[in-house]
Amino acid sequence: MKAVVVINPRSGKGKAGSMREPVEQLARQLGAGLHVHMVQHPGDGTRFAQQAVANGADRVITIGGDGTLNAVAAGLEGTGVPLGIVPMGSGNGYARSLGLPRDPEAALQLAFTGTARQMDVCYLNDRLFLGTAGIGFDARVAWEFDQTQGRGMWNYAKLIIKHVLGAKPMRTVTKANNLTREDHVLMLVFCNTREFGNGAVISPGSRPDDGLAELRIVAKPPLLPMLTAFVRMYTGRIDGSPYITNIATDRATVHQAGTIAHLDGEPAEVGHEVVFRLEPKRLWVVG
Repeated sequence: MKAVVVINPRSGKGKAGSMREPVEQLARQLGAGLHVHMVQHPGDGTRFAQQAVANGADRVITIGGDGTLNAVAAGLEGTGVPLGIVPMGSGNGYARSLGLPRDPEAALQLAFTGTARQMDVCYLNDRLFLGTAGIGFDARVAWEFDQTQGRGMWNYAKLIIKHVLGAKPMRTVTKANNLTREDHVLMLVFCNTREFGNGAVISPGSRPDDGLAELRIVAKPPLLPMLTAFVRMYTGRIDGSPYITNIATDRATVHQAGTIAHLDGEPAEVGHEVVFRLEPKRLWVVG
């Protein structure tokens, strides 16, 4: 087997970089050919993945967070080359939704030796995402989180607490399944998988291989129901919330009053018109 490993050394509060030695040890044990790339600049993950495909790699393994995973997947989508995942980011929403090991060495073993299966991928305005993407409140938090020095769940939670009470609902017009609806939302989340990360389950029924995504239209609750909603989200029971409307679809167009989004937690400028689509079984993922 010819394996290419893409490591983001900044992920895991700098711990991902220390995985190079275990990677090399395991490759020797398995008799696998190996090439290791270290991410230094935006776009590196996609470029390394494309080079791996062109050079005949049998498997590409990413070690980092959801942003690194997204970049590598963009270079593998549609190629048939399997993607292995060692989750070492702040949220690890995609890996957690797939039930992959959280221990890096256990995840590494699986990434090298596990069986791949076909997964759906999604797009907002032709930008790929694997797990969740959103507009509204969660997009604004993602933008500010990207500018902060601190990482991890607590720093993300502090931003949510800082902004959620004063967050103003945003007008959206959604066209999906031959229906049009207008809403004033806290956020609208496109879900190919169950969770944002860190155990925050926004769409318990979402599966990345069923050919459909769930659009979760989230109204802003009053204070006490909002606290209840957060508890429900972290206990996997958010489906019972009266403040969430669900649309299952593989295509949608949303007009938003804002212009920003997040894709797998990474901030993006998408404009007022957001075109969503799901492409089934376009990525082979080990797990």
